[in-house]
Amino acid sequence: MTKIKWNHAAALAFFAASQVAHAGTPSVGSREYKVLLNPVAFDSSPVDTANRFLTDLQASLAANGFDSTVKKTFSADNDRTVLYYDSPGTCAVKQAGYSMRERDDSSGRNIELKFGSANETTSANTDVSGSSSKASSKLEDDITPPSNQTYSHSTNEPLSNSKNINHLSDINDLFPTTHVFDSISSQSLAPVSGLSIHELTFDGPTSDLGQEDADFTMTVWYANGSSTPALAEISFEVDVNDNGVFTDKVTSRSQLIFNTIQGMTNWVQSPSSTKTAWVYKYQPTFCSQ
Repeated sequence: MTKIKWNHAAALAFFAASQVAHAGTPSVGSREYKVLLNPVAFDSSPVDTANRFLTDLQASLAANGFDSTVKKTFSADNDRTVLYYDSPGTCAVKQAGYSMRERDDSSGRNIELKFGSANETTSANTDVSGSSSKASSKLEDDITPPSNQTYSHSTNEPLSNSKNINHLSDINDLFPTTHVFDSISSQSLAPVSGLSIHELTFDGPTSDLGQEDADFTMTVWYANGSSTPALAEISFEVDVNDNGVFTDKVTSRSQLIFNTIQGMTNWVQSPSSTKTAWVYKYQPTFCSQ
């Protein structure tokens, strides 16, 4: 068998070239598993309901042979207003594979542009760079029932209190490398389905997956000032290890938790979707006015 010998200089040159070739192309940093729950259950004291769900999940995991458990309990995390933006009548943002979300809380406004694709390479190579020095980007593997997988490339950045979002041109102002809307930049942007969402999130619980932890979040939405919950979601996030991979053990244990949650039919909303899909369905005529 012929062996290829590398001298030190050649090896360094090859490594440097390969690094340049992959510079700017992100890799998946985390997986997030998401399941919608029946919001009616959260009508009274959502944090207490979240912890009742947790107790049921712990029992269900034990019954399904999970050799660990979910530790800690849910407590209040975020309290904020959420808006999604798109063009009324055309939904050009959604049609191009993007979503645009604003969050506003006591610390100020934040804007996120996200591109999603079932193809990891397509999503990774779609540039969503922000305009702020405080912009933060990530590539995430989103998994929803029953086993739908979307690679989401997103950037979050602060949004000035004086910034109005009125037209598709605002997307290019905030995310300058996004040119897909240039030819229709004068089209208006408005909150999708006319929705202003009051979002409460609760976090705290974790589960040891055998090298990485699963970090759980419960999200509850209230629509347009209502005191009755309109949507609830349980999610858990798992980061890659120090080598940038999900080990087989972490993957199988994550899948067991995900499958167990889906099997909790007394809690799970059926049919399931995503929070973003729910926003667009809230007023079905928004995209076809």
